Amino acid sequence: MSLVKLPYELLSFIVEHLDLLDVGNLSLTCKRLQYLTLEYCIAKRILETKAPFSLEASNARLTRRWPQQLRRLIKRQAAVASVSPYLVRVVAHAETWLYENGTLCFLRKRELRILDLHHSATHEIVINIRALLYVAIAESRTTRRYKIKLLHYAHDIVSCLYTHAKPSHDQVSWLLACNVRTGQLVTVRQVASTAKIFVRNDNNFLYYGTNSEIGMDLYRYWVIWGFDLSARRWLSDKLEISDVMGVDVGSTACFEIFDGWFYGISNQASLEVEEVDWISHYTCFRFPVTREGFKNSETPNPPIFRRNQHEGVIDDRWYLLRMFKDESTGQLKVVESRKEWLAGRIWPRRTYYTTVVNFEETTSEVARGPNNRISSSEGSSAVSSETMISKMQHAGYTAPPSRDPHLVHPGDDNASSLMFAIGKSPIRCYYSACQTFLDVVDDPASTDPNDQRIRFRGSSRRPRGTSRLEQREQRQISPVAQDYSAQGALDREVNDLYKHGDVISWPAEPDVSNPDPGLVDLYTVLNPDRFTGNIRGAWDERSLVYSTGSNAPGGLNALVFVSWDPSIHLDGTMSYFDYRNSLGVPHVQQSSEGQSHVYDSEAIPYQDKGKGKDLSCRYPSKSPSPVPRAGSVDCTSSSEISQDSHWKKLEPATYRQLGSGFHFAR
Repeated sequence: MSLVKLPYELLSFIVEHLDLLDVGNLSLTCKRLQYLTLEYCIAKRILETKAPFSLEASNARLTRRWPQQLRRLIKRQAAVASVSPYLVRVVAHAETWLYENGTLCFLRKRELRILDLHHSATHEIVINIRALLYVAIAESRTTRRYKIKLLHYAHDIVSCLYTHAKPSHDQVSWLLACNVRTGQLVTVRQVASTAKIFVRNDNNFLYYGTNSEIGMDLYRYWVIWGFDLSARRWLSDKLEISDVMGVDVGSTACFEIFDGWFYGISNQASLEVEEVDWISHYTCFRFPVTREGFKNSETPNPPIFRRNQHEGVIDDRWYLLRMFKDESTGQLKVVESRKEWLAGRIWPRRTYYTTVVNFEETTSEVARGPNNRISSSEGSSAVSSETMISKMQHAGYTAPPSRDPHLVHPGDDNASSLMFAIGKSPIRCYYSACQTFLDVVDDPASTDPNDQRIRFRGSSRRPRGTSRLEQREQRQISPVAQDYSAQGALDREVNDLYKHGDVISWPAEPDVSNPDPGLVDLYTVLNPDRFTGNIRGAWDERSLVYSTGSNAPGGLNALVFVSWDPSIHLDGTMSYFDYRNSLGVPHVQQSSEGQSHVYDSEAIPYQDKGKGKDLSCRYPSKSPSPVPRAGSVDCTSSSEISQDSHWKKLEPATYRQLGSGFHFAR
């Protein structure tokens, strides 16, 4: 029987066994199936079963616009999986910047500007740094030479580090936090050390940590202080982490706040080279975000498995470590990217490992010395802690735990596609919701290898079928590689469950014989004139910001915003397709490794996998209007911003003056 003839109720049960992209593609096959993403009840059922912990589901519960939010979620995942953004635009020129929680904070000409990009803000909050420092730090009034480092932004609180030199040439630093919504100074604290300093906060507490505590082995360890936002006072205790943790936040260490808990995790557990068979575990802890939280720290028991040495040698320059909350299950997970020479192979491969961070099975109260020193084993010193962990990992070694192939995503290698050097691949991302890895790379044209050309490249994988997944659940989970044959068996099982798409590059490779002026202008947006080198970026599940430009103090960088979310638009952004039509250029679709194909369709096709064989369609949508779309509000409207602080004001967004960018919505 045809699907279009099935009763509404039966088809709603069928789509529960499809992933979101398949639901979207099915609804586009004919008009009679469009109700799958347009009808209220079925859209609500799909969102509540497929992605109940996503932002779209949360917005739908508030606005009751379930069909709209379902289409928004499907579009976002399809855009990431096909490496086809909805918007690219130069949003600012800045000396230094920070992108957190969808908000861009950047410094220029002694002004701190805050722009809410996720809510398509048309105005920026502007903070006069000198006026703020005059109120906050009395010592700053006598100096004009200082440094400001942006540290964190969340819940309307921006945190930064202020540093200047005393007459004795000694540097002194203060941690400064202010609420940009109310114009209130939250706290100012002189800090003894700024080594690897980080800040995290929610609505109730603010924490900062430094890698500055000297252990008995003369290595540096992490220490964390806390501030009670409601009581407006610093906590009397501090938390010392005597377990070995990495020092590079984002690659070897990660600190985040989720659901009232502060989490710390690291992929390093030893400061010395291991010369025996070993099993590596993540160093992990958490504590409740309360006034007594430091006294209630926990570590997972059993420890969270990371890898076995038989899996191969690692190139640790390619580490990526990030914690996130799964949109489907609500579980806290950590994703780690490693470049490994697996099973003695001659070429390395990047692999993305996802692991559930589970404290609920059995948790162990951590051992403590004076001053709330955390140690995952008995004893108060870092030396004894490391020694006992080492013995626990090696002496009783029998076999590594099982590894679920659903949580292993093989990436690219030299055997299957062109690999970029670490210096040419400065930004590396992984989107777990659509199982896609994506890199921002510097891919110079062959005619001029010294010319910077920023592009995006990525690949996704899709389940081969629900029947395969159901059969997989009945089979034994593959053990972690204990020899070369076991690694090969794991790879075969992953390939049996998933179809891996070819690497896609965007924008398309220009045709030298047939120049495309529209494509040239798109590359100009991604590679702003007079701004080259020093590429770095920050990303989240729905957008990405990168900068390129001068690395010198006071030098300017161009900030480019890339959105995968169709609900995000920036006022005045030109339609790329209308612009190409005005030039008389036919529409072009990117494909694997940058090949192009002409298309002309109501919907916007995107290549899901492999050399033009499997084509799907992105939903057609209207061109953005000056008014933010549903689910988006201009959080910097003048009526909502307190104007009582003389160091804060509201101005039109900088990007409205720059006017360089395109959107790709229909």
